[in-house]
Order: sequence, then C-alpha cells, then structure tokens
Amino acid sequence: MYELSLIKQNGGTYIDSREVAELVGKPHNDLMKAIRKYCGHLTAGNFSLSSFFLESTYFDSTGRELPCYLLSKMACELIANKLTGEKGILFTTLYVSKFNQMEAAERAEFEARSVTPQLKVFNTAIRNILKGYTKTYATSDEVMDFLRGAYKPFGINVLREKGRHYLTARAIAMLSGILSETGRPHGHAVASIISKLNIAPEHTAIIPYGMVGLSVRYDEYMLAEVRRWIAENDCPSEIPHLDFEYHLYYDPAWLFLYNVDADDNDGLDYAYDYED
Repeated sequence: MYELSLIKQNGGTYIDSREVAELVGKPHNDLMKAIRKYCGHLTAGNFSLSSFFLESTYFDSTGRELPCYLLSKMACELIANKLTGEKGILFTTLYVSKFNQMEAAERAEFEARSVTPQLKVFNTAIRNILKGYTKTYATSDEVMDFLRGAYKPFGINVLREKGRHYLTARAIAMLSGILSETGRPHGHAVASIISKLNIAPEHTAIIPYGMVGLSVRYDEYMLAEVRRWIAENDCPSEIPHLDFEYHLYYDPAWLFLYNVDADDNDGLDYAYDYED
C-alpha cells in the first residue's frame, strides 16, 4: 500500500507535490501548472497561500535543483475535488487518513500530558479562569497563589519557573536515549509511556507561562520510572497508542545512564532547558 509522507514546515504540515502527482497519475509538470493557477486564484481572492501551498525545491538524479510545491490538507482537498474514478478515491482516502492520523497523534500527546482525565478537564477550566484574571490586573503573586490552591487537591506542585530538576517529556527522552525515526528525542513516546505508569501526581509539576499557559513537567523519579519501563519491556521498537504506534530507536549511550539513581543530580541540571 502506498504511504504518504507528511512534512512539517513553517508551522504547517504538508505533502510533497511529487507524491501527489504519482498518486493521481499525473505528470509532475502538469500538476505544477495546475497549482500555479490555483495560487493565482487564491491570491486574487486574498487567501493566505501558505495555508494551501508552499514553494519548495528538490534535486533530481542528475543533481539539478527543480521546483516543487508542498500541499496542505486544504490544498489536497482542492486537488481531490477535481479528481474522479479510482485515482481520486485512492488519493482522497490516503491524504485524509494520513492527516487524521497526525491530528489524532497530536490530541493523544496532549492527553498523555495530563496525569488523569479529570486533570485534563481541570486544566482547561483553569485556563478559562486565568483569562478572567487578565481583566482584573491581578499580580503574578496573586495568580500563583490561586494556582497553588487550585492544584493542591491533586498533590501537584505549581512552580514560578522551571525547577532545576523538573524535566519535559522531551528532556526525559533525551536523557534516556529514546529517539524518533528522525533521530530526535521522542517526547511524544515518553508522554505516552508516562500515561501508562501509575505514578503519584506529586512527581508532576505545573509551570504557568504567559497569563493562561500551563506546562507539565516531571521530576527525576519519573525519569527513572520511564527508564525502568523501557528496560522491563526490552527496549520496544513500537509504543501502541490509541489507533497508531510510535516507532522508537535507541541511542546506545543511554544504557550507561540507566543506573543513574533518581536521587543523583549528576547530568540533570541542564535537562529542563529542552522544550517539547
């Protein structure tokens, strides 16, 4: 079965026009001509081109740099609306499935950050309350007092700044050598692992940023538990999550780090700087 590749760029997600041309059975040059016409119509209608198409380039087998386009989900819809028959059905099915899978993964990541489903709902309610605080000109101390009182029943710390030993999911991935297919620390997979662990909320911290932002961090105990879970499960290459799987690779150097005790601060004082 043909597998589409999603490309993250400029804050958006796109599919290469060469893959689209192959799927719809159209010469790439012909698709490029059609896209340029679409761009002209969108510009005339004062639509944001980056919401649909991004200009890009690639190198062919002879080393020539040639133009191509990156297509967003809405751009794929434009193309699909012009297609009929088996090719149109195949293309529509593939791009819709791929984007839906990505969106599901993003939702799952957010849900995995919450210690419990109840806390997820609670975080949303707190954000709405904080929006009201912006209208009252409350001081940062007043906001912190409110947050600490609100999260106290959950046993969760609220910190003014990123605590020295409170880590993001991506930092835990980095310190454990848990990598994505692109070789980067796989914070999403770590968040998924954490959601599977029955760990007391006292090992989680909420760190407010701006006026309504709430960021989740974890202490060194959580780092040790993630490492233990990985070891006990024989360094799994896949982490099932909802209706998809995270694919993992491991940096061999992490094996030397596994014996670091949760109370040992060596090597952890820089980790909180790594954002998800």
